[in-house]
Amino acid sequence: MTWYLIETLAPAPSASIVFKEGEPRDWTSVRTLTRSDGLDMIEDLIAEVRTSREGLDRVEHGRLGPRRVVMRPVLGYEGEVYGIKTWVGKPDAALTPERAIASVNWDVQSLVARHTLESYMMSSISPEGFGQDRDPGQFLRKVAQFDALNELAELCLNDGTRTHFSGRLTVLHDDTHLMAWRGLARSNAGSDGSEVRGLFHDVTDTEPPQIAPLTALKLPSGDEQRGETGSAPGTVLVAYRRVPGEPEIPALIYWVSPRPNYIAESATEHYLTQHPDTPLPGNLINPESFDEFARAKKILEAGQDDLEIPMVVELLGPDGNWVRVRFHIRRYPGAVGSLLHIGRFVPLED
Repeated sequence: MTWYLIETLAPAPSASIVFKEGEPRDWTSVRTLTRSDGLDMIEDLIAEVRTSREGLDRVEHGRLGPRRVVMRPVLGYEGEVYGIKTWVGKPDAALTPERAIASVNWDVQSLVARHTLESYMMSSISPEGFGQDRDPGQFLRKVAQFDALNELAELCLNDGTRTHFSGRLTVLHDDTHLMAWRGLARSNAGSDGSEVRGLFHDVTDTEPPQIAPLTALKLPSGDEQRGETGSAPGTVLVAYRRVPGEPEIPALIYWVSPRPNYIAESATEHYLTQHPDTPLPGNLINPESFDEFARAKKILEAGQDDLEIPMVVELLGPDGNWVRVRFHIRRYPGAVGSLLHIGRFVPLED
C-alpha cells in the first residue's frame, strides 16, 4: 500500500517517479511499478489520466495478481496534468492518507509564477487573497528556508544551464506551523517543450522543517549574552496566525535554542483547565502582551533586517504562572521576514 508521485512535466509520453511515500526518488522509471507491483499497464494508465485529466480507481490484474490502483491528477493553472498521485495496494486494502501536492508554472520571460488554488491553500487558511499570477517576491514570501533557490533560478532562466531541479524548502503556514516541502521542476516542459513546470510536495510527516543555524541568523550564542538573572537567552521563531477578518495572534512556533526550563513546554493544558472558554489556541504568550507584539510587527514591516525592537512581555511558566521577560524581536532573513520574526528573551528579576 504505497503512494507514489509520478511527474508528467515534459511532453508525453515522458513520465517518472519522483516520490515514494514522501521520500524522494531520482526521476525513476515508471517501469519500476511493473517490477514491484506487476503493473504491466502502468504507462497506459498514465496516458489515460493525462488525456482525460481525471482520476481513476480500479483493480488491475498483472503478473503479481490483482492490485487496486488509484490515480489523482495534479493539474496546472491551465488545466494540464503536471503530475499524478498514484496509490497501489491490495484490492481490499483501505486507501491511506495522501499528501498535499500542487503545481507551479514559471514564465521564462518575466519569472512570474502561475499557480493554482490548491497550491495557495497548501500554506493558507482561507482562499481569500488568492491570485493566479505571482511575482517571485510574492510567491516566496512564506518560504523561511530554501537552500537551493539559486538552482531553481538557473532552471527558470531556461538557457540550457540546468534542465532539472529538486530541493527542500521550509514554509510558514498561515496558522503559524512550519512545513517541510520538497520542490521539483524541469525545463523543456509543457506540450511543446518550451515551458518550466514544477511541483511542490508537503513531506512534513517524513522529515522535519529545517531552519538556519544561529550564525546564518546573525544571532549571538547563549554564552555571549545573558540576562539579569544570569540565564542564557531563549531564541525562538515568532509567527502570526492570520485569519481574514480577525486580529493577528502572535505565537512562539519553533525553538532555535533549547527551550529555557522556566518556560512551559506547552500551553494547551493551561488553556483547557484555566481558560476553557477562550477561543485562542494554546499560546505561550500572555494575551495581555499581544499588543506589544502588534506594535513591534508594525515597526518591522518597514523591512529593516538589522532592527531589533525591545519589549517586556509575559510568557507561560511550567507552573502555570506568567513569567516576565525582556524580549527583543527582529525580522527573519528574506521575504518571509514580514510574516516571521526571531525573538530573543531573558527573564526579568521580580
